[in-house]
Order: sequence, then structure tokens, then C-alpha cells
Amino acid sequence: MEYDKFKNKICNYFRTYKNTKNKIEQLKYTLDKVVSHELPKRDNEQLFQVRDFKNTAKLNLNLNHNNIMCYYSNEENALMVGVICPNWNNGWRGISNDKFVSEQIDILFHFISQYVYRSCQVNLIGAIALSTDIPTDFRGNTLKYIYGDNVTQEVNKFKRYTDSSTSILNSKTLGYLKLINTLDPYVNKTVFYYVRFLELYDFEFKEEALTAADNMVDVIFQSIKKRLRKPTQSREQMGDYVYDEIKFYDSVAKYHLDRLYLLRCRFTAHPSRSKWWDFYEIYEDEIGTIKLSVRKLLIGYLKYENENREVDATPMLWSSWFKEYCDIIYDAVWFHEVP
Repeated sequence: MEYDKFKNKICNYFRTYKNTKNKIEQLKYTLDKVVSHELPKRDNEQLFQVRDFKNTAKLNLNLNHNNIMCYYSNEENALMVGVICPNWNNGWRGISNDKFVSEQIDILFHFISQYVYRSCQVNLIGAIALSTDIPTDFRGNTLKYIYGDNVTQEVNKFKRYTDSSTSILNSKTLGYLKLINTLDPYVNKTVFYYVRFLELYDFEFKEEALTAADNMVDVIFQSIKKRLRKPTQSREQMGDYVYDEIKFYDSVAKYHLDRLYLLRCRFTAHPSRSKWWDFYEIYEDEIGTIKLSVRKLLIGYLKYENENREVDATPMLWSSWFKEYCDIIYDAVWFHEVP
């Protein structure tokens, strides 16, 4: 059961510190209380967060889909984005009689809540990247949290700025938005590296951009390897079963993805043996084709994930969603994997 794995991981983490070993039983009791009582109680509570996206000047998008909405603000000269998510961000300080345990639950659910609302934003970031080639970021100048009774009023106020525009840009972006599910950590990570690739590419850091692009490819390979329970093999061998699994049959794109890996190994991720000053001059024409191939692979993977979904993208009850996926979300947000 995923919740049991989640709980064991947390307890094992705190067992590694001498001064927290005696807190384990209270921590277990409190986690059980959170999952069985507190989270279901919060299923009717919402958090509404509003942010502006960086690098969106003149990006005239106007969308309202499920729990995410956006409009272009002439006043802010940026895209304003609102997301609705469960209210897990605060209110944990009295969850246990033990102050330390309450503090740790508070910290833990701060990061889990952050993962959920960021995932909503990253869905849009990925959709914008695929529809416009523009890398954006949720770290703008505006950050508002609305809780409790004010949520409905603020959501309705935000929605007044949105409309049902059917522009080509809106339609393309909405199509990708419906496709992407960054509540799945693998999808979340692929979008991160793809957007990072576009950002570095735009700033003329071509070698570093290719490293980010190959990271995206590697995350897709990791995802499929885990799904199929395959052992780690060479990149070429892994490519064969990854491409077959996601039905990616574009031989030209596959060739250029192999070239991406070669350039990553020979030039961008390790010191080059020769021609280090002349990388871009040698590969300028090829880099554009690699860029297109990376995009094709990402779309192919997103379609595959959409048809073979492992993490629910539209939870009916967030408390049930948490209980089912808390183990993998914990791995994405906590510090036990940080060197």
C-alpha cells in the first residue's frame, strides 16, 4: 500500500537523526490521524493562488480549464494565472501535542501542497512551451494566497477577466493543457527540462541547452523503464523498447535523438577532446533538427502517458488521491534524495 511506504520512508528519515528517534511513534500516530481524519475534513476546503508568469509580455492567452485559469494583464504586462487546489498549505501547527511532530507535518505538507499547485502551473508552462516555443516560469512579481470563505469570491472575480476566446493560440495551448499531467513526477520533470532547454537555447547557451534536452530524454527513458520493470541497459538498447512502447516510429527523429546523446557525451556534459571552441559552428545546422526531434519525443511521451495514466490528473477527492500517490509525491518533494 502506497501510504504504508510513504509512512515508512518518513519514519526511516527521522530515524537517521539521534535527537528524533524517540519521536517516531508519535509521528506515525499523527500521520494516521492526518490521512484518516484531517485530509478528508479538508476535501471541501480550497486554496486559490494567483501568480504572474515571467517572460509572458504580450502573450495574449485567455483560458479557463478545470482548476487553472489565466488572462493577459495589460497593467502587469504579463500573464496572470490562477489555480485552485486543496488547502493543505497551513493549519497544521496543532495537529499533534508534540510540537516537533506538528512542525514536521507542517513542513511536509507545505512542500506537498506546493507540489500540487505548482503542478497546475507547470501544466500551463508546458502547454505554452509546446504551443509557442516560449519558456515561462511561475516565479514572477505577484503571489497571492486566498483561503477559506474568500476563495469563491476571488475565483469569480478572477474569472471576470477571462473569456471564451477561440483564437488559434488559445486553442493550441488548451489542447496541450488537456494533454499534460504534471501531477505525475516524471511528466513534471520532463516539462522542467524541456522548458530549461528552450530557455538556454534562447539565451544562446546551445551546449548547455543540449544537456538539458538530453536530461528530458533520459527522464522519459527512466519513466518507461520503471513502468516496464526493465533493467538498466545501454542508451541504444533502452531506446529500442522505449520507442516501441510509446509508438514513436519517426526514424529521422530517432536518429537525431541518438546524435543528441552523442553530442551530450562528447561535448556538452564532459570536457571535449577537440574543437571545444567550435562546437556551434560545426553543429549549428544539426542543432535545429535536434530541437524539433526533442519536441516530437515529448509530445509522443505525453500522448502515451495520457492513454496509460498512472497518476490521476483530475481527483474527485484529494484525500483519496493523496493516499494513493503519497509515496511517489514524497520522493519528489522531500530531502532524502538530496545529496
